[in-house]
Amino acid sequence: MLKNRKVQFLRKVFGSLREDPNSNNVDVCCPNKKCKSHGSSKKKLIIELETQQYNCWVCDVSGRGVSNLVSRFKRAFLEESISIFKNSVKNSEQTAEEQIQLEMPRNFVFLAENLSHPDPDIRACLKYLEDRGVEEKDLWYFKFCATTSGRFRRRVIMPSFDSEGNLNYYVARTIEKVERMKYINSKVPKKTIIFNEFNIDFKKEVTLVEGPFDLTKADDNSVCLLGSSLKEDHALFRKIIKNNTPVCLALDPDISDKMYKIAELLNSYGICVRILDCNGYEDVGAMSKGEFLKRKASAKIFEKDHRILNLISSIRSGSII
Repeated sequence: MLKNRKVQFLRKVFGSLREDPNSNNVDVCCPNKKCKSHGSSKKKLIIELETQQYNCWVCDVSGRGVSNLVSRFKRAFLEESISIFKNSVKNSEQTAEEQIQLEMPRNFVFLAENLSHPDPDIRACLKYLEDRGVEEKDLWYFKFCATTSGRFRRRVIMPSFDSEGNLNYYVARTIEKVERMKYINSKVPKKTIIFNEFNIDFKKEVTLVEGPFDLTKADDNSVCLLGSSLKEDHALFRKIIKNNTPVCLALDPDISDKMYKIAELLNSYGICVRILDCNGYEDVGAMSKGEFLKRKASAKIFEKDHRILNLISSIRSGSII
């Protein structure tokens, strides 16, 4: 039963606890070292299991979200807390997807090793990347591929590898200007993926961009969201929180509200967040590498009121809230 799992976890983290038989409240000893009750057996911190509201009656530590509380005072248990309180039950469809044995498309070739390939489609893929400002060293770094036949023909394939160098995802982007399906992605749940994790040092500031091809213009310690969201049950989110990794958000201008929402969420876990201004460009991928680095150097630290100010500035003149 889910309630029992939650109670067992809280007992594991905070020691002995007291359950209120008439509510969903659980009383534990306050983990705040500055609290006058800290170190005693007095259970002054109350956690409501359903709403996850918590409050200490002595030191006034309060908030919402058991993961937030654990992040502040018991970080070693953070990943487990997110699993139990945010993602306790996996549906069978997701479990099946996670068990997929991923393989690269058939007949793929590494573009870096085939700069003079005789196939015209392979050469077209190389020309497409060149026109986007991708250099030869980038072909090696990102391990770009292409195929000579099948549904992936005339698509640039960008693979991703986990922390141990195993293939965990790929994105295939068409080089055609008009194409019904711009991308073909591997059938793996995006939230379970940290794109090219083996390239990332989570002890340093990590830049978050929207899509894989944005990475070609970003700095080396960058990872893509594979979309426009980052939530508490995403593997990337957990990795950032676990390592207390500073983040620089460099997302497309047309999703500024989502970007500030992500910044607010990360900030609520004590993560230092900076915002890179992408205005004037469609996305990071449209910038030069020099322009990206210039803008990253001047990225501003996110403050709590920034999202509200962004929402206000987005309201059209004369509109009614």
